[in-house]
Amino acid sequence: MWEGDFSGPMITFIKNAPQESLLLMVTHDDGSSRLKDDAKKVIAELGSKEIWNMKFRSSWAFIAAKGFKLPDDIQKEKINHSDNSKNRYNGWPAEIQIEGCIPVNLI
Repeated sequence: MWEGDFSGPMITFIKNAPQESLLLMVTHDDGSSRLKDDAKKVIAELGSKEIWNMKFRSSWAFIAAKGFKLPDDIQKEKINHSDNSKNRYNGWPAEIQIEGCIPVNLI
């Protein structure tokens, strides 16, 4: 996203993803300003709660299911905001990890 606006191609990719697809999304510098509202809306429709809360240099990870439902007990989204008093990497927030298993029989 840093090098330009790729919101349109991202929307096209999400809309054209086949049913029963697992979609993994991440940002790291900078989805807060480069990702347009129409793309954020499409991502929110997949179930993201944090897409509207991104700030400059936020790290964000999201896993979504298209055409099936993920179990409620797995973590689907995580966000770390850049905070100069807490950043691990000289102005950059720490990495994000989402752990868990997605049963193959959901699809």
